[in-house]
Amino acid sequence: MEIPNKQAFSKNLYQTLQQTKVLPPLPETAHELLKLRNNPDASLSQLTHLIEKDPSLAAFIMKYARMPVYGYSDRITSVNNAISLVLGFNSAINITIGIASAGFLKAPNQGPLGRIYIWNQALECAALCRELANTITKKQLIDSGLAYLSGLFHNFGYLLLAHLHPIQFNYLNDLVSRHQEENVRVLEMHAIGITHDTIGMYLIKAWGLPEEIAVAVGEHHFPDYSGKHAPYVQLIATANRLLNNKGMADACHDLETPSLLKGLGISETDAEKALKKIQGCESEFNKLAQELAA
Repeated sequence: MEIPNKQAFSKNLYQTLQQTKVLPPLPETAHELLKLRNNPDASLSQLTHLIEKDPSLAAFIMKYARMPVYGYSDRITSVNNAISLVLGFNSAINITIGIASAGFLKAPNQGPLGRIYIWNQALECAALCRELANTITKKQLIDSGLAYLSGLFHNFGYLLLAHLHPIQFNYLNDLVSRHQEENVRVLEMHAIGITHDTIGMYLIKAWGLPEEIAVAVGEHHFPDYSGKHAPYVQLIATANRLLNNKGMADACHDLETPSLLKGLGISETDAEKALKKIQGCESEFNKLAQELAA
């Protein structure tokens, strides 16, 4: 069943997206975490206390820190352990901001655009973005924490669409499931007249998150973008290409991945090492995604 009057739907959705007060607000825990992130005097004890106030968030951060790639496993017995021994303050706060932000957005779990897949893809992309950012020769280009958040948030437009318009989302989810080799933005324009990157960008702006993230979310399908904060856009595009996300990658055929890596100052060898590290955690990311969608 196609959506009747697609133009009217997309026009009304655009109008909704431009009304900040109409969109779901940033959850209180995420808001407090963001304030802490912006506080140069923030302490480990403050972060630990804030995370422990939310049992599900505390459980997630401990499971994240127990991933085999870190080598600590069962030795992580507290949130403080997870942060101080494994993740570090900056990584821990970036992870929890992302997780706390979207828990209330209602969306179905199943399908290529369902919460399980979106969370799985978000966690992998975010982790790869951080790994790649740490290898960049020109460190001033990208902040690894913002790179992680950009990767984590870049497909949140799907969650907002599902939250606001479940019928239209379900139609799109079914359409993508039947045409998974097709570029997802083409299917979105055909189905609803608006794309997830645009929807996600408005959500990030409404939440008052850093401009780098809003630009990366809005432009990540356009690695030839050359405006402000372009390295974040190129980093997400590169990560998605390396992860080989069918249909989710950009359709910019004139700009090859080696050229993107070169422009970012990342060697192909370093990129391959980073990718293998993330691929070695695929089963763990999948488990975490299923728990987040539960």
